[in-house]
Amino acid sequence: MDYGWVVSKLTELLGSENVVSDPEELYTYSFTAYAVVREEPIAVVKVRSSEDVSKVLRFANEYGIPVVPRGSGTSVIGASTPSKGSIVLDLRPMRSIKVDVANGVVEAEAGAYVDEVDKECRKYGFMFPVDPASAEAATIGGALAMDAGGMRGARYGTMRHITLGIEVVLPDGQIMTLGAPVYKQATGYDLMHIFIGSEGTLGVITRGWFKIVPAPKSVGRVVAYFDNVEDAARGVYELRRRGFTPLILEFMDDIVVKLANKIKGLNFPEKNMVIVDIDAPKEVLNNMLNEVATVLKDSGAADVRFTTDPDEMVKLYAVRKQAYPTFAAAFPFSFMGDLSVPLSALPAIVKKIREVSAKYDVTIGLIGHAGDGNLHPLVGLQSKDEWWTKARPALIEIEGYSIELGGSISGEHGVGIERKDLLLKELKARNSERVLEIMKGIKKLIDPKGIMNPGKIFD
Repeated sequence: MDYGWVVSKLTELLGSENVVSDPEELYTYSFTAYAVVREEPIAVVKVRSSEDVSKVLRFANEYGIPVVPRGSGTSVIGASTPSKGSIVLDLRPMRSIKVDVANGVVEAEAGAYVDEVDKECRKYGFMFPVDPASAEAATIGGALAMDAGGMRGARYGTMRHITLGIEVVLPDGQIMTLGAPVYKQATGYDLMHIFIGSEGTLGVITRGWFKIVPAPKSVGRVVAYFDNVEDAARGVYELRRRGFTPLILEFMDDIVVKLANKIKGLNFPEKNMVIVDIDAPKEVLNNMLNEVATVLKDSGAADVRFTTDPDEMVKLYAVRKQAYPTFAAAFPFSFMGDLSVPLSALPAIVKKIREVSAKYDVTIGLIGHAGDGNLHPLVGLQSKDEWWTKARPALIEIEGYSIELGGSISGEHGVGIERKDLLLKELKARNSERVLEIMKGIKKLIDPKGIMNPGKIFD
């Protein structure tokens, strides 16, 4: 089908410098970190304002052309993979950041990188609470669309927990603000939170206003090594059960550590690891680190180390930073899962993952923001074909078991293309199939022509 007229109209609306139609460049937009599905869009439009977004959506809505919002393409479940015959909106040129120190708020446009926002806040003694592992690449718009979490989730939650207001552009081009840059608002239905986590299926989030928190002045890092993976998971649970709310509470199994040592040239004990960051006044910090170390030793840790030296802290965290890049480098094809379980179920789910790995004869490492029950199985494959024969059946069994444990098939990555069938399974387990009907009804009301990111969350 000839889409030349679409490219011509987009060029007329926003100028040739903002419209990509070259096949080689379009190919780079045809996939995301979820490389299972590829689809080249008609064109990519680099938008620089909410008004630009509005112009494109008005045009697309008039002609029923699908639109896919995109940040950096870090989605591992295909949330920003183009639909057939679609226009991709590249929001990365929208990168304004404004810190309102007096009111404890930061305003950021959708294309700003999460790490950039955090760095800007730190200039004023604050920090951005949500810290996804992909913060250097993940954008604010993508983080909002996916309700992203991250390293500090055990304390601060996900994007919806820190968001005060958002600006959205509806499918018909209307620009609307939902919420407000204040810490409390009780004014009827909370439509803002319908858009957060909607994966771009309702409209385009173009900016947000967020709570910021004081950056900790003194932080210590504890690293514990466990011979047994279930003991490591139990150690995480024990810390939370005893009232600790760490800044960071991360988990890695020995499979990941061994690969990181081999591929990235690191030199860590090849055991299951728990990493804990504690912030406290200097005069009590060492006592708190000792308390954390004691809990982890009592849970079965073979070795526990801690430090308050910033350089040493960076060294102790290197293996966690390299976890996903390690799998990407070690295998021709890799995939990251996502699940969430009650903290008390952590030992059961890590045991299940080991059993499933053996059952399907597939390498599955494990990392996670374990402090809030969120784990990421990392699957390494020798070929893309093994995705269908080994990896996907294994992940379906693992994430299905998380439902049985009272958890969820996604803690922070969303549904996208990959988890639509698992979403239905989770809703059925809760006797809540009607939720899907309600979601489809909301979609129909806001996006009657169905142009916004079709094929994501549900068909």
